[in-house]
Amino acid sequence: MPVFDGYRAFAILGVVMLHLITISGVVAADDQGLLARFTWGAFGRSVEVLFVVSGFVVFLPTVARGGRFGSVTSYAIRRAARLLPAYWLILVISLVLLTTVSTSPEIPFPGGLSIASHFTGLQVPAALFFDQIEIGFLVNPPLWTLSVEIIFYVILPLVALHFFRHPLVGLTVAAAITAVWGLAFSHISDVTSALDLRLSFEEAFRIVLESKLQFPTWAFSFALGMTGAWAFMKLRERVDAAGFEQRVAAVQVASLLATGLFAYLAAGHFSDTRHSVLLSMGFSASLATLMVAIALGPRSIRLPFSNTPVRRLGDISYGIYLVHFLMVAYLAELFSMPTDGTPGAFAVWLVAVMPASVVYGYLSARFLEQPVRRWARKFGRHRSE
Repeated sequence: MPVFDGYRAFAILGVVMLHLITISGVVAADDQGLLARFTWGAFGRSVEVLFVVSGFVVFLPTVARGGRFGSVTSYAIRRAARLLPAYWLILVISLVLLTTVSTSPEIPFPGGLSIASHFTGLQVPAALFFDQIEIGFLVNPPLWTLSVEIIFYVILPLVALHFFRHPLVGLTVAAAITAVWGLAFSHISDVTSALDLRLSFEEAFRIVLESKLQFPTWAFSFALGMTGAWAFMKLRERVDAAGFEQRVAAVQVASLLATGLFAYLAAGHFSDTRHSVLLSMGFSASLATLMVAIALGPRSIRLPFSNTPVRRLGDISYGIYLVHFLMVAYLAELFSMPTDGTPGAFAVWLVAVMPASVVYGYLSARFLEQPVRRWARKFGRHRSE
């Protein structure tokens, strides 16, 4: 699925752009203007693409095999090889930097619980219960997504067959999980009172923030990717049918407009969780529909996402994602980087972070990720024979 490699590449570039636009002060300078709404409504949802892509790509083999998941051992080896080595390396690099490079006293060396939770991929659920766990050791917060991905990988074998047989039911259940989770934490004072729990305002506020990073918040996004994989395989059989291309084109236009509308509306409701949950899910559904519709479209529509340069960027994008914010954190800490919100400030950050992140991504893919994945495929086949 070359087009999904392209989605991943653009999504990770969107995440990097979001952080650079924010750290350079561009969003703050625009306050609540059109640029700020676009930044949060578009770049701010780039991570959603990654979760939809994961749901689609990882579930697609099950759909292609008619519901057979295959060897769980082989699957676990492949997923671990895909995710963990590069992730563990960036954790080690972060810890080395924290011990060797002078930083603010507000960023202490993490404790044993924090280190253990990160290396096991449990930092996000652990942070909901323990306030001493700082995601990414405070120098690389985007690592929260790795915990969510790992939880999805663990859950998938348990639900794959049932989801294949009843995809719309599975999607509905996932939507309910996401909606109920979000609404519950938006009314945390009522929930804690009903459970006879006494929380300070600061602790309640911290828990609400941590709740937004938990897997249930994103269950609907993963399920949309899985449903998209099921729909793609069903609809691909009709590609040559009369009128199919016109119908797909109509869906592409409608879902593109809906995605833009939801992105614009959701960007203005940060303080209203009750509305943002519904707007967020509307955005997710329209975005996933657009992604699958493009994948079913003609080559000219897929080309921006499936061309060779974009696919190569997708191949190294994992390393880019892992390292870029670590660079941002240390550049901000050690140098007088501009944060005045001007285009020049953004350009300085872009030049300082993007090329180095791409180089790191290439080296990580070339000398760590790809060799480990080749071994995993070979070892996985041997284990499943």
